[in-house]
Amino acid sequence: MGFEDYPLSKVTPPVSEPPRRRPAQTSTSRWVIVGAGAVVAGVALTLWWMSRAQAPTVIPAPTSATMTEQTARRPSRQPMQLPSLVDSDAMLRELTATLSRSPLLARLVATRGIVRNAALAVLQIGDGKTPSIPLAVLRPPTRLEIAGQASGRVEAASFARWEAATQALLSIPARDAAQVYVNVKPLFDEAYRELGYPDGDFDTALTKAIRTLDATPQSPADLVLLRREGYFEHADPSLQSLLPVQKQLILLGPENRARVQAWLHQLAAALDLKVR
Repeated sequence: MGFEDYPLSKVTPPVSEPPRRRPAQTSTSRWVIVGAGAVVAGVALTLWWMSRAQAPTVIPAPTSATMTEQTARRPSRQPMQLPSLVDSDAMLRELTATLSRSPLLARLVATRGIVRNAALAVLQIGDGKTPSIPLAVLRPPTRLEIAGQASGRVEAASFARWEAATQALLSIPARDAAQVYVNVKPLFDEAYRELGYPDGDFDTALTKAIRTLDATPQSPADLVLLRREGYFEHADPSLQSLLPVQKQLILLGPENRARVQAWLHQLAAALDLKVR
């Protein structure tokens, strides 16, 4: 996700009915047309009559177990031996390389403490903060620019700064990301407990983070910022009161923001997380 360009202080499917009986004349006509011959029609009528003589197949009503199988989309955890949390970086790098060849993601997982950093980033987003430290590698190399000195609208190039980070995220298929997450979730649960959440269910943090981003209002067509000493602030008072991470989400630009949130919703759907 993004980084701040301003301070962080603000913070039962139904039972199928048996086929209806059809008049012999109608069925005969149909089979004659389909078979295009008296012999074919005779065989077809015989089979049809035999099927009528049999008792209709009764489809049992679905049980709660079968309904769960039909609706559950979360992938099952695949059998694998997980390393300890402190020794998990090498495995995470290998898993990431199988999902994406993005150079930016490769740089991200080249850092130490991958699971801990990711857990911290998700937790900070859920709390409304921008994860500037755990995701420092994703920060664009260029600075934000506005068309003016004291204030002005955001230049289109400033939104384009975030295209590389957005593409890096989108390079990972959401369904594959869900499978990897389920496989290594015990590591995320452990890191989550270390951050002060003894229940250790990282699904909770992930759900909260997506909900926090979803609560961000749409930005105006012409986004105007105020230049402050060392940072920018939104000129719109309604945007000034947003959480820092929500302000930063707006600065991704409308297209990047839409793509990031769409990917997050795909991930949530694959994991059966109730984010809405």
